[in-house]
Amino acid sequence: MIEINVLLIVVILISCLLTIIRVFQGILPQKDGWIFISLFIIILTVLFFPINLDLSATIGSILSILLLLIPQYIFKYINYLVEIKKYQKSRRLLSHVIGLHPTKYWHNYLRLLLALELADKGNIKKSIYLLTNYPKTLTIFNYYYQLFIYEILGDWGSCLQWFTDQVDQKILRRDPLLLTYYIRSLGETGQLDKLSEEIFTVQSILLKLKKSSHISRLKLYAFAFSGQLLPMKTLFKTELSFYPNYLQEFWLVTAKRARKKNNDNYKTLLKDYSNSHYLLKSSIEWRLKYNSFPSDKNNKYQLLYKLNYNQKKIDREQRLFKLKNQRITQFFIVLNLLGFITEIRLGGSENLETLYQLGALVPLVVWHGEFWRLITANFLHYGWGHFLMNMMALYFMGNLLESLSNKYQYIIIYFISGIGSMFAFSYVAIYTNQLDYILVGASASIMGLVGSLTAIFMRKWLQDKSPINRKRLTVMTLIISLQLISDTIIPQVSMLSHLFGLLIGFTAETIGTFFIKQKTYL
Repeated sequence: MIEINVLLIVVILISCLLTIIRVFQGILPQKDGWIFISLFIIILTVLFFPINLDLSATIGSILSILLLLIPQYIFKYINYLVEIKKYQKSRRLLSHVIGLHPTKYWHNYLRLLLALELADKGNIKKSIYLLTNYPKTLTIFNYYYQLFIYEILGDWGSCLQWFTDQVDQKILRRDPLLLTYYIRSLGETGQLDKLSEEIFTVQSILLKLKKSSHISRLKLYAFAFSGQLLPMKTLFKTELSFYPNYLQEFWLVTAKRARKKNNDNYKTLLKDYSNSHYLLKSSIEWRLKYNSFPSDKNNKYQLLYKLNYNQKKIDREQRLFKLKNQRITQFFIVLNLLGFITEIRLGGSENLETLYQLGALVPLVVWHGEFWRLITANFLHYGWGHFLMNMMALYFMGNLLESLSNKYQYIIIYFISGIGSMFAFSYVAIYTNQLDYILVGASASIMGLVGSLTAIFMRKWLQDKSPINRKRLTVMTLIISLQLISDTIIPQVSMLSHLFGLLIGFTAETIGTFFIKQKTYL
């Protein structure tokens, strides 16, 4: 039972860490309290660990589910509802669950959803009042409120002027929603030349922020305002197939109008949907009033070329981290699995005699000549909890390093970290006369991979000082810190072997960079 609780605690720590990573990646809002909540759960879980293991696992699990997993899922679903213009449903859902995440961000978001719901029903006066009379607002929501006022009023000319004159460019270049609406305002005002100039930069920013839904919306705007019907139809069959029919029809009409300068289809849309979707009505009325949609073929082809070119870049990045066949990592996992199955068949994974016979590290025995234990001990594990935790870590760290590093260097780092750590641990144990240790596990090799990744991200950050590499380096520092914390609170774990593995991996990566020609994809 202890193993299950320890495993639960490790899963809790990993889920908190992943939440922090998602904030640094821009997937979750930075001002939304996710980091504070994650650190709170980590601290509370760690504090209760030495007092009562069961209580620590129970409290950590409940808090993680209620304060992290459920709110993140709900936040994602609410964003989906907003994208398809179901403002009432999204507002009701958020109002029911806001107690799980009572941050200022969610309260501001609730007010925005209420305003959009009222506007879509035609209650413009009250909607504008909500967006202009709210003193305790996060800075980013000051921008959001003003942006949606322009959309509600159907005033895209003023919106573009606002983007140009009043929006802080640093904030604009970091916020996916503002970026996509900036592109739309260029299209709505017929500035296709400017849109063509900006499209590559904006899409690159969204790619770095991992905002695939915003990239799809970006392509929607670009194709619609340049009159490209075929790419539009393809988009609605694939990436934006979840769009309701009236939205698909609206954007298809936009593309047709950009080609033929015909407003008849807009008038049909007004007749069909003006009573149920006022925001759609305001957009159509703007289009009917503003008649200078350009249709320059050169601009069309330039837009299509840039978007397709960058889509290839997106696909390549996704293949690197998702679709690439990580055979080396899979091979190491299989080796560990075979070792674990052998333990079970020959007496049990918690039987010390079985572990000893199969090659567990015993410092004194190694020093008397059984150096083969330096290798075999890396593929043995004590119990299910130990095995599953290590394989989960190996899967994530191994896949990432295999995507970034030369495959031969990856193999060398894995083995040299494990073997070197076992050797260093044996030497220290003999030197300090602590001879009653028995050591097994792939942890040292995995920490070697962590050390290697840290070296890669540090090298890249020192080269270009880019924010993305600084964030990656920060994430690796958090991983190392959490590992050291868990080493401290779990007495069965060898912090010393983990530190040796970390240092060896970091050093091997640094030295290997000078001697092994490698290709990185950062």
